[in-house]
Amino acid sequence: MTGRKNAGILFVAALLIAAGIPAVCAEDVAVDTIAVEKIDLYNLAVDEAGAGNYTAAMQHIDAALAIDGNFTLAWVTKAGISSAQGNYTGALTAAEVATTLNPNQADAWVVTADALLNLGRYAEAVEAADKAIMLNPEMIESYIIQGTAYGQMGEYEKEIAVSEKALEIDSSDTRVLGNLHFAQANTGVGTTEPTRAPFPVAGAVFGAGVLFLMSRRG
Repeated sequence: MTGRKNAGILFVAALLIAAGIPAVCAEDVAVDTIAVEKIDLYNLAVDEAGAGNYTAAMQHIDAALAIDGNFTLAWVTKAGISSAQGNYTGALTAAEVATTLNPNQADAWVVTADALLNLGRYAEAVEAADKAIMLNPEMIESYIIQGTAYGQMGEYEKEIAVSEKALEIDSSDTRVLGNLHFAQANTGVGTTEPTRAPFPVAGAVFGAGVLFLMSRRG
């Protein structure tokens, strides 16, 4: 992870200096100081988002991005915060920056899929979730978003299949079970409960993935 990588660089540099070896020049130290500052701002943003303080979180994440506009994980987090604020268009814009900077970043495709889901662009949400699954098959949020999108399109058999895959990751996840039971009800399997969605599409993944992003702290 970026934060741990930068911390590792500083730790190794400190050991070399203690041994009398000139590890870095003054310019390198300045660069590392800037790197630490952006990580600190990123972590503050994640902490504020986790506490529900989205305005403060956005201020911190924007400050981090002002230092480094290529900070992919900060764009991912900005997407999550924007979505939590109900700004799904802004969330998609930030997510698209993240996927452009690093198309191999699974988290970036998760927040892209989440934003598309909340914008009602269900087929595109399925495709974005597929990319996240290919990059990280263990990320359960990808399956939840994809299953929810299938359900919104009335493709209940596909929602069941996706939910069953997600249950192989975590058999007790209530969001996955909600999707599964919803799809089963609409195909006449199992329950006969009302066939409404198990939760609003907006917020299908923790209100746009903010809690999901908590584990991505730098």
